[in-house]
Amino acid sequence: MGAWVHGLSLLFVAVMGYAAHRASLCTVRAVAAVMRDGRADMLLAFGKAVLWAAAVSGVLLTVFDLPGPVVLAREPAGFAIAGGFLFGAGAAINGGCSLSTLTRLADGDRSMLLTLAAFAAGVAAWSAFEAAGQATTLSALASPWKSRQPWMPVAFAILVIWCSSEAFSLSGIATPAGSLPSRASSYPLPLAAALLGIGGGMLYGVEGAWSYTNFLRASISRAWGPEAGPGAFHALLVLALLGGMFLAARGRASRPPRPALAEVWRARVAGGALMGIGGALVPGGNDTLLLAAIPTFSLQAILSYAALLAGVTATLAVRNMTGRRRAVPVTGAEIAMSTGTDAQSRCKADGAAGRS
Repeated sequence: MGAWVHGLSLLFVAVMGYAAHRASLCTVRAVAAVMRDGRADMLLAFGKAVLWAAAVSGVLLTVFDLPGPVVLAREPAGFAIAGGFLFGAGAAINGGCSLSTLTRLADGDRSMLLTLAAFAAGVAAWSAFEAAGQATTLSALASPWKSRQPWMPVAFAILVIWCSSEAFSLSGIATPAGSLPSRASSYPLPLAAALLGIGGGMLYGVEGAWSYTNFLRASISRAWGPEAGPGAFHALLVLALLGGMFLAARGRASRPPRPALAEVWRARVAGGALMGIGGALVPGGNDTLLLAAIPTFSLQAILSYAALLAGVTATLAVRNMTGRRRAVPVTGAEIAMSTGTDAQSRCKADGAAGRS
């Protein structure tokens, strides 16, 4: 693959990281908004990102006839679904999903390093258990665009029409000067969804399941099994994702509060470990499901993400019923649920981007 393609991949990943930070994308926050006041804006944005990724990857794999990337699925499927639930529960305990873990790290919350370390430990624990028992296997998800099924042209045409309509709607998001929102401003959710989905679709077509949760999982699990580890270029993609987030963080008018490590370390370790075990089972995290697996129209991937949402919902519901609150809210979702105020207005007021 040419160097220019790799260069474009790095650029797309950096833009995705920037947009994810500017819109404060987080599955935990999205579920909390639904639970609090019935707002599903962010969940809808994730759905749009999936459609963008499916459409763009479809163009690359059919029009340009690129080889289908390798995206893995867990068999039996029940393990993947259980992994989705564990990942969601862990994300709620941690106070952020895979994307928001990195965005909070970019904002200076070093406690998220504990989450990443615990995630790695969770992956290692499951990999060691799997090597001893051989309970499950990993198989490749076939790209729907290579199947040549009779319904695929219809699906492709619908996606192209939807993308054209969505692109027309997005043209109204531009500033009066006709440019994208400024570096210091928040990104509207539809725009962030488009940038995330288009970048995800491009990367799906040329890089496969490149996401950082899948990169960590594959890097660790290779020590216990026959699965090949990720290539060195995938490490550069992860760094580019972080780079985009750190660049976006520098444009904030103010930084969100950083919780004291003594107050959150248990949640980081417990949440990260559950995310790691769940990520090993899925395989990957919510970023992998949304940008790589679900765009293949895999029923297992869809059910795994539904289980992930159920894990987040159940954990937040239990915490609410027990009346447990941290002294310092550590995510936009927790701030909104503990104060009952509108998180989007508050985030704009303090320079944080996004909606709850």
